[in-house]
Amino acid sequence: MKNFILSCLSMVFFTAFASAQFTMTDGNFTTCSGSFTDSGGLTGNYTSGEDSVITFCSPFATDDMQISFNSFDLATGGLLFVYDGDSTAAPLLGVFIQQNTPGVLISSAANTSSCLTFRFRSPGSNVGPGWEATIVCIDNCQTIITSVEADPAPDADGVIRICQGETVNFTGTSNFSIDPAGATFNYLLADGTTVAGTTASETYASPGIYRVDYIAMDPTGCRDRSIGEASDILIQVSTTPDFTGTFAADTSICFGETTEITGMVETTEFFEEVAPPITGQTFLPDGDGTSYQTCIDVSGFPAGATFQNSSDLVSFFINMEHSFLGDLLMVLTAPDGTEVEITPGNFAGGGTFLGIPIDDTTSGPGTGFVYNFTEAASATQTLEDASVGVATIPAGDYLTVDPFSNFIGTTLNGLWCLNITDTLPIDDGYIFEWGINFNPAIIPTAGGYEPDEVTEAWAANSDITATNGNVITVAPTTAGQNCYDFDFTDSFGCTYTETVCIDVASEVTITVPDNIIVCQPSGAATVDLTERNDDILNGLDSNAYTITFYNNQVDADAATNAIATPTAYDVTANETVFVRVEERASGCFNTVELDIEYSTSQFNTVANLEACFDPVNIDGIEIFDLTSQDAGILGTQSSTEYTVAYFLSQSDADSNANPIMNADAFESIGETIFVRVSNIQDPSCFAVGSFDTVINDLPSIGTAPDVTECDESPIDGATSFDFTVNDAAVLNGQSAAAFTISYHTNQADADTGSSAISATSTVSGGTLYARIVDNATGCFNTSTFNFIVETCEVEVPEGFSPNGDMINDTFSIPGIDQFANFELKVFNRLGSVVYETKASNYVEFAGIPNSGLNSGDGLLPTGTYFYVIKFNDPDTADIASWVYINY
Repeated sequence: MKNFILSCLSMVFFTAFASAQFTMTDGNFTTCSGSFTDSGGLTGNYTSGEDSVITFCSPFATDDMQISFNSFDLATGGLLFVYDGDSTAAPLLGVFIQQNTPGVLISSAANTSSCLTFRFRSPGSNVGPGWEATIVCIDNCQTIITSVEADPAPDADGVIRICQGETVNFTGTSNFSIDPAGATFNYLLADGTTVAGTTASETYASPGIYRVDYIAMDPTGCRDRSIGEASDILIQVSTTPDFTGTFAADTSICFGETTEITGMVETTEFFEEVAPPITGQTFLPDGDGTSYQTCIDVSGFPAGATFQNSSDLVSFFINMEHSFLGDLLMVLTAPDGTEVEITPGNFAGGGTFLGIPIDDTTSGPGTGFVYNFTEAASATQTLEDASVGVATIPAGDYLTVDPFSNFIGTTLNGLWCLNITDTLPIDDGYIFEWGINFNPAIIPTAGGYEPDEVTEAWAANSDITATNGNVITVAPTTAGQNCYDFDFTDSFGCTYTETVCIDVASEVTITVPDNIIVCQPSGAATVDLTERNDDILNGLDSNAYTITFYNNQVDADAATNAIATPTAYDVTANETVFVRVEERASGCFNTVELDIEYSTSQFNTVANLEACFDPVNIDGIEIFDLTSQDAGILGTQSSTEYTVAYFLSQSDADSNANPIMNADAFESIGETIFVRVSNIQDPSCFAVGSFDTVINDLPSIGTAPDVTECDESPIDGATSFDFTVNDAAVLNGQSAAAFTISYHTNQADADTGSSAISATSTVSGGTLYARIVDNATGCFNTSTFNFIVETCEVEVPEGFSPNGDMINDTFSIPGIDQFANFELKVFNRLGSVVYETKASNYVEFAGIPNSGLNSGDGLLPTGTYFYVIKFNDPDTADIASWVYINY
């Protein structure tokens, strides 16, 4: 679609009533210009024996018709009658003879037709030069000028160019030279409807040239004078381009194939026909008096143009068949309802066929003949006349019952309809086409146009793998119908799309089969290639597909040199064959490789699986994970190529029957397990071996004695201890080399052998767990003993010797660090404090004073000193005593 800027349209597309030369002949003409002469024209004489009537009218009812005679010369006997109106029934203005010129003739005020009528009679002899006159219309109205703005607006040449289905909006303005009061405004739209007001809109569905007139009229009947000059609006609607030549090289392909699609487009010309023929089949059912009508919308003549002379209609034709001409009343009707009868209906001798009908009321159409109705010399009789004595009326030229002159005065534009009434029962028929041929002399120059090309290209699509100009290569990725759009945009801004679709057959979905295994190390063998057919088809219906085998991919793709006997194919070494699976209905195929492999299965010996007796659940049954042996049994064989299965007997392993289902949690009382190693792709190729499940007894464990140990600072009920002192009791006479002993603070750690207590571990008082492990079987047992941590008595020595010999160098008080708040003070014999310390910064007294006058002066003299220990503990009595220092 395009948007146009509002613009005033003021252009002349065609002259509705061009200046013309009119000669004296029967006819009625609406015109405001031209010359009027006798039948001899400007240079010749009129003929003898003439008697004809001609009328000239203005298209505007408010005008006066004026005809000015510039020359006039009639021979004796010639008479020119002039009437003040539109016929010879109007008042006679005068009769003019010889050189008695009419001068200037003007229709009178009483003449409301705006017409002048002339009758000329010439005698049987005596011809003369005749006359020459000028025709004009006298405008008696105020000047009214109209203009119209349109959206979309016209192009620079004044033409509005739009796409099919687009709507044009109109806004009209008017300028009155005197007074606009009481004026009316109307649009005469292209579809023939009239819309009142200054605005209107119209939608144009089909290509064509459309004209819209805006009419302003004052209360006296005066209007703008655009009629006969130009339409206010001219619209051209884009034509559908011709995509002939846009096609796919293949309309059906197999999945995975490619094809080329060519895009080709040409613009199409629109040429305005005045009376386009009606094509298409119209059924004329057996009649009951009902009329069937088909109409041609005649357009392109100047607005208001009328049928002037019988020669204006050259002919009209009907391509039809009917089994009983006498049934038919056929009439051609003009836009104003005027009729010309073609056949009268229900006439004698009417049993004649039109065309070659199928003479019943149930079958389809027969063969139509073209009947052309004309008043030319080639037509000598009516259809009724021609029906006498013949079975079928031949195609050709025929007269109508009524003359074409019946149409004189009717408007040319509008619906010209063919009405057919079947008046009698039994017979039916068909119309295939009919059309009207007007005299080319009265048809205005037809309008035509052809949009220019702007762009043409294939729409983007992921299936397009290559583009060469307008030729694309497509590789559809899905089965079914795949469509591709070729887009064309013309100079009207309209885009058209031609869609090309390709049917893609469903993919032949096959699978890679397991190898055919030759279960021997080497040597000649014969295999059946077809044993993998079901695997390859993977559920496809075998009746719908053909499977063949080949020695190479090229042959498989071309379906040549197939293996002759696939059920007995000889091999001597590893080999690959190529399998072609073809769908019978579509011919589409897919290929897959089938490997033939020499291979044997091997059982690798593994150690027995051992477990320890469960002292809690003493049913003699233990759980074994047999699958833990898989890797050892397979050795270098891949688990993707071989399976391991476990059985309770040799025969089951050999026949692959009754495998142990819960091999990863097998309940055993201690037995032999038989193992089958099978090739996954050929389970018949296997090896068998065995191992045992063994349940070992738990080692014996002795009961260790309880252990008591003094608490150490901080006094928290925990201390370190080397529990290996209990090893002998735990061994209970067994060899230390055969067992491993450890100690733990809880049963869980003892069961798992984790977090063993070392000699430096700080251990809280309570139950401890001894663990003994049989180094040969890995089985273990546990027992318990108590570890008692107690607060011990403080023992104060009576002396020490700080002489640096590393023996008894300090006043060490074992057990004092059990008390968190103790205080120690040492006095000399004079009662002075020479040393003091407490729990928070405890330093053992080494004979060097840290208090008093001699603080830090060196070792105190040999002698007796006194001390006081305050425990600051309600349950412990303070100590006051003496200590002797000696060197």
